[in-house]
Amino acid sequence: METLGGILLFAAMAASVLGVLNLIKPQAWMKIKKRRYGALMILGSLFATGLGGSMLPVPEDSAVKAVADQTDTNPIVRDGVTQEEFEVIWTSVKNYMARCDGPLTAAGTALESGDVYAAYGPTKSAAEACEAAWLDMGKIRIPKSAKGDAKTALKDALDTCNTAIYLKREALKQLQTVLDGDVRPSIMEDTKDKLERGGGLSTKCTFDFLAAATQSKLMLPELQEAFDQAKEK
Repeated sequence: METLGGILLFAAMAASVLGVLNLIKPQAWMKIKKRRYGALMILGSLFATGLGGSMLPVPEDSAVKAVADQTDTNPIVRDGVTQEEFEVIWTSVKNYMARCDGPLTAAGTALESGDVYAAYGPTKSAAEACEAAWLDMGKIRIPKSAKGDAKTALKDALDTCNTAIYLKREALKQLQTVLDGDVRPSIMEDTKDKLERGGGLSTKCTFDFLAAATQSKLMLPELQEAFDQAKEK
């Protein structure tokens, strides 16, 4: 997966450069006659960059090390929000993120085809899916048992994840405008910015929930499973 991720990132960089060239002036040698195809190449490269980056190994975070050290030396003490309450919120967040990211990936694949007609439908569907997921995530409520810093950490984590989906939703809506022929530099730059920020906040979403779990002296289920498997070995 790491090798494939690196290949995707390299290909995305090449596609981005070619896309810029075609956006400025369609390249006859590539048999491209319209600037909008250059825009599609740039947007497709953004999706490939996000996909490739997700396949690369994540550097060990200090928060992860802190949780690991705590697990090795001290038993987990339940304080404030319970592990069960935390996992209900975290599972919901992951489901809502997946409801947006799945259609978003499909839209990216359609965009890479360079066919604006084939790409419009998946892009519209992705925008609608992300909007529905964003609205549902806004309904998540923090348990009353969460107090003080634990409550603040949970709220910050939810805000990060919510903003990630919102930015993807807004970017997809603007992509529909691009597919309709509006390839003004301002629209392209704003769409690119929203996609990049949305992708970055998606990663931060996980780390913020890791921090929220640590604040409540809990653990992400994925980490607990990994530690349990390590102990068995």
